Amino acid sequence: MTNTFQSWEKMCCNITPLFKLYNMLYSKVVKKEIFLGSLSKNDVILNIGCGAIPFTAVHLSSIIGAKVIAVDKDEEAIEKASYTLEKHNLADNIEFVKADASEFAPVSFTASIVALQVEPKEKILDNLLSHGENGARIIFRQPRDVFKTQYDYISKAYPPDAVVSQSMKTIDKSILYIKK
Repeated sequence: MTNTFQSWEKMCCNITPLFKLYNMLYSKVVKKEIFLGSLSKNDVILNIGCGAIPFTAVHLSSIIGAKVIAVDKDEEAIEKASYTLEKHNLADNIEFVKADASEFAPVSFTASIVALQVEPKEKILDNLLSHGENGARIIFRQPRDVFKTQYDYISKAYPPDAVVSQSMKTIDKSILYIKK
């Protein structure tokens, strides 16, 4: 399923009506995550797994004006995302980085939102917690039970600091971890 969505995003990122529709679908998800993590314009936010249509980065930048570093390990997705945002004049406050979030030492950040399709989630959580500033807020999107065979998820061995339910078909909830 993840590969299907990645291919679909790459095809649709240059078709303006589909780009706008895809962005709209995630507006409520991101707004709930902004509230969950108390995100603000003063944050530097990593958007891990931004994909070719970096809707989370766009919403974070436009809703709260935060600096967003959009990260993806797929170079083609990074290239398409960068081009698409320039085309739609949405690139303000968004920087792109090609990296594997389970291995790279991220730049200084105060918050992070990790996309549903990103894996391995627990290794990424450990990496972000080891590099984040004290008080850094790390949000993961968790799949609905029916999709746990298609998407990686964080087990109950990692109890979150807070949770918000989501109303997407694939996303059950967003969970928050705070580096102490």
